[in-house]
Amino acid sequence: MSLAQTLIGRARAYHPPLESVLFGLSMLGILDVAHLLIQQGRVFGGGCLGGEALDSGASVFDCAAVAAGAENALLGVANTTWGLGFYAGVAGLTGIILWGGPRLRTWMHGVRTGVLTGGLLYSGYLTYLQVGPLETLCLLCLGAALITTFLFAGQVAVFSFSPTSTLGSMSTPLAKRQIALFVYFTAVAVVLIGADLVYLDGMSARAQQSGSASAPSGAAPPAQCELDDSKTPVENQGASLVNFQDITEGSTEAGVTVVEYFDPNCPHCKDFHQVMKQVVEAHRDEVRFVYKPFPLRRSSLPEIQALYVAAQSDKFSEMLEAQYARQGPNGISKKDLRAIADEIGLNPDVLDKRVEQNEYRDQVLRQRKRAVKIGVDSTPTVLVNGHFLESRSQECLNTFIEQAKSGTLGGTASG
Repeated sequence: MSLAQTLIGRARAYHPPLESVLFGLSMLGILDVAHLLIQQGRVFGGGCLGGEALDSGASVFDCAAVAAGAENALLGVANTTWGLGFYAGVAGLTGIILWGGPRLRTWMHGVRTGVLTGGLLYSGYLTYLQVGPLETLCLLCLGAALITTFLFAGQVAVFSFSPTSTLGSMSTPLAKRQIALFVYFTAVAVVLIGADLVYLDGMSARAQQSGSASAPSGAAPPAQCELDDSKTPVENQGASLVNFQDITEGSTEAGVTVVEYFDPNCPHCKDFHQVMKQVVEAHRDEVRFVYKPFPLRRSSLPEIQALYVAAQSDKFSEMLEAQYARQGPNGISKKDLRAIADEIGLNPDVLDKRVEQNEYRDQVLRQRKRAVKIGVDSTPTVLVNGHFLESRSQECLNTFIEQAKSGTLGGTASG
């Protein structure tokens, strides 16, 4: 018997155990991509998986940076959408293969082999981008690549091992068992996705309550102004963080540098901006203020690029305040950016074109990667002469600036 005849014979036969494993893996893939989508919506709070214990690995795993990267879509469709379609398609093909007739099974095995081969190659390409150009990893993306590899290995196993079952129709008891198993896998996936949504929504609500409790509107400043001792200060008083592409205000000759990492879609950044405005006004002639956008999600990239375009026309502050004013759960639309440009005296067509060309994307992602390596894991994050701040009230910022001017910054100061 020729190799082709052998493969066709194995494709026509039933392989209930293998097909059950492949269906289960496809459900696991759907869970992985669904969690990635949920985490994108939650701006990857608590790391890639949503567990705060994983924050210590932030320098290795940065799902937000990978998800916001230039290769986050194929043919204009997001990779997450492709991923859901891919795993759902494999699950559907598996059901047809298991319950269809011999001729249909043969054809569906061919289709599934092609789908899995394409998925494996694309997963390999995305993994290469993480290890190579991006130099940062997405744990969930690597998990999807591993699941795809196992699926492909399972398809190879179908053609490699002789089936133990017959070529005839599936017996009624076996059909019932397989249907029950597939329904169970699907139900578990649906329940876990629902639980994932509920859990992360609860985490988000608790975080907001915690933020409100720790910094209530109009509350008195804390008795102590504290640095964040859990993070190592940046060497050379943070001078290595500043480059000619940065958006700056204040004195370029100053010996004190205040760096703010922010996301225009971050509600806490919007609140802190009012504090920052007061501090800048008070110390403009003696301090250099550096604004570093830190995208928490892909939808922030167009807004951040618009900030850089506006900065070239000395309209950064106007653009940022207009973006904060329109802040919403889904970011700002292209229409809103055009409206802002018109309001602040920029040419909307020019802004639109430059944002579409992604002139600043690579710069922003490189900056984000560098920030993660030094310990930035949330927004707003503020450093004074390389020291991370725990306390960010106006009074504390003034205190830290005065300490930096006198060379005594590095401990706890009375507020």
